[in-house]
Amino acid sequence: MTPEPAPRPAVDPALLNGARADTRWANLGFWRGTRSYPDAAAMLAHRVGRAAGLGPGDVVLDLACGLADSCALWIREFGVARVVGVEPDPLVVAEATARVKAWGLADRIVLRRERAEWVQPALAIPGITAIVCVDGAYHFHARASWLRALARDVPIGTRLGLADLLVTTRGRRSARLLATAARAGIPAENLWTASDVEPALGDCGWRLDRLVRCGREVLGGFAAHARRHWPRWILRPAAGGWRALGTAAAILAAGVDRRLDYAIIAARSVART
Repeated sequence: MTPEPAPRPAVDPALLNGARADTRWANLGFWRGTRSYPDAAAMLAHRVGRAAGLGPGDVVLDLACGLADSCALWIREFGVARVVGVEPDPLVVAEATARVKAWGLADRIVLRRERAEWVQPALAIPGITAIVCVDGAYHFHARASWLRALARDVPIGTRLGLADLLVTTRGRRSARLLATAARAGIPAENLWTASDVEPALGDCGWRLDRLVRCGREVLGGFAAHARRHWPRWILRPAAGGWRALGTAAAILAAGVDRRLDYAIIAARSVART
């Protein structure tokens, strides 16, 4: 059986962060109080860390960690003990590993090349206390199966923090939004509404602790950022400029009639289902 090829990043992080930035974030960002993309992206990660209740002594699994900016943030700002970051792209993992070494954090951050849906936390990171995923879970195939597998594998009480895309009831009925989601690699079964989250998590062995809706701060902020930077992005389609603009256009189109939403989600494992 031929192994599934690792996906290439949709957007070069340098395009989002700017040529002079020493960051390589690749999330939609949390834009309240900031106009800088690196600051907004770090803020979104920070809110996920708070949702997961990260702190000293924690052992963290960071899924879809990209180029490891979030892994460093958990250590520098939350004081966690260890982080295992997971990414499927071998080139991204190699670059992230080099960055971690340059930061002097190789003794506390380990990067693994693996799809998030296939990770077995008990093997990947013994002693795990928390799982985080910043702006990636809605791409997982399929999210409910992934959450159920996690709940079976981690100790009861393991904390979970997600920054995740949602839809409104109107969005769920939209054929156009479903088609856009499919083109963006988002499975239709992952398009939960806010009211779906608690029962869906419960069915998967998790208890919802908190859900904070923040569509305007995340989706609206990223769309505004795209409007400011479209001349630069449109000149670099090979680096993902077209994909970044397409994402922003989809957000704007869906936002006109309130089809898309976004939330920070905090939960903890309660049973092995």
